[in-house]
Amino acid sequence: MSSLTPAESEYVTLESSDGFQFVIHREVAMLSGTVKNMLSSPGHFTESMEGVIQFRDIKAIILEKVCKYWYYKARHLNSVTEIPHFEIEPEYALETLMAADFLDT
Repeated sequence: MSSLTPAESEYVTLESSDGFQFVIHREVAMLSGTVKNMLSSPGHFTESMEGVIQFRDIKAIILEKVCKYWYYKARHLNSVTEIPHFEIEPEYALETLMAADFLDT
């Protein structure tokens, strides 16, 4: 059994407005300026203490795309070769852009 607190865990849980949960690496989630502030700001914020962040305005299909982008970004962060395109379906482009803006991604 692990004795790590949620704040010390290697993972963080992101919950969409429609109740889906995404468990991702904390290091990857912190590529978002907004998430980084939620998890590492001084004080006793619920998000940093519980390791769960609820997004009331981001649907699962969009949050999933954002999580995939964070892993894509982490994978290619220091790449010296040509980076492949990250595909976003046109029907989700506007919502994804709005979420990315909010998340400072």
